[in-house]
Amino acid sequence: MRIAVFDVGGTFIKHSLMIDDVMTSQGKVPTPRDTQENFLKTIEKKLQGMGEVEGIAFSLPGVIDVKSKYIHAGGSLTYNNHTDVKEWEKRFQLPIEIENDARCAAIAEMVSGNMRGIKQGLVLTFGTGVGGGIIMNGEIYKGRHLIAGEVSVIFSKNPKTYHSQGLFGAIGSVNNLVEKIAIAKNSHIRDGKEVFSWIADGDEISQKIFKDYCDEVVLELHNIQCLLDPERICIGGGISENPLFIEGLQKASDEFYKGLPIAFPHAELVKCQYCNDANMLGAYYHYKNNDER
Repeated sequence: MRIAVFDVGGTFIKHSLMIDDVMTSQGKVPTPRDTQENFLKTIEKKLQGMGEVEGIAFSLPGVIDVKSKYIHAGGSLTYNNHTDVKEWEKRFQLPIEIENDARCAAIAEMVSGNMRGIKQGLVLTFGTGVGGGIIMNGEIYKGRHLIAGEVSVIFSKNPKTYHSQGLFGAIGSVNNLVEKIAIAKNSHIRDGKEVFSWIADGDEISQKIFKDYCDEVVLELHNIQCLLDPERICIGGGISENPLFIEGLQKASDEFYKGLPIAFPHAELVKCQYCNDANMLGAYYHYKNNDER
């Protein structure tokens, strides 16, 4: 089996060729932000370099109906709003399976990662925004309108005052964290690895902003805990490969719960096993599962 896999994010499209469950030929290209046509041309170009493939698996942002292969809302890629992916199948002359990106990460972790055996759990992916995949009774829970887990659009602050900056997706955005630290240090650098090296080296400005960031994220994790009561929360996205990110959230979580007036049960907080590859691997598992039906 040779399946082309694309993990479409707000900044990059990560791609790989899966050959009999083995991920090969990995790479990434910038995500077109202007039109769906340019997006599809980018996919076509990468497909041409993969040779013969049997199908395509997509991990995509937004509200997605996997059964009808329809994208109701494209998340940060608004050009994918109201898209019938069966039209893509006609264009590429290949079968296509699609799934929400955070749910792909949850599928990967459930099948062979750090969510194996977990009946009630949550996978959160941090990047341009924050994605959520809910595991309920050992299965992916999507909700009546397919928006369960869309934690990016939770309002953490009054929308009348803060508008989109009051969304958890903005507050938890790694891009926003990096930019906030760079601005505070009067730096033109917007590279996450460089910014986290400042944190690791003990830069007080960077450490203070990162601590405030972790405190805000953990506050929202507590609210989610009250609603879903998961036994484990897995943290994913490319940034999860950096131990400082997980350690910062774990420390903030410990401090938060120790500071409460009464003991409160809360989830184990761990990183995803597959980090930056979880979305691609989950998209492949989703394709394979549907192909076998």
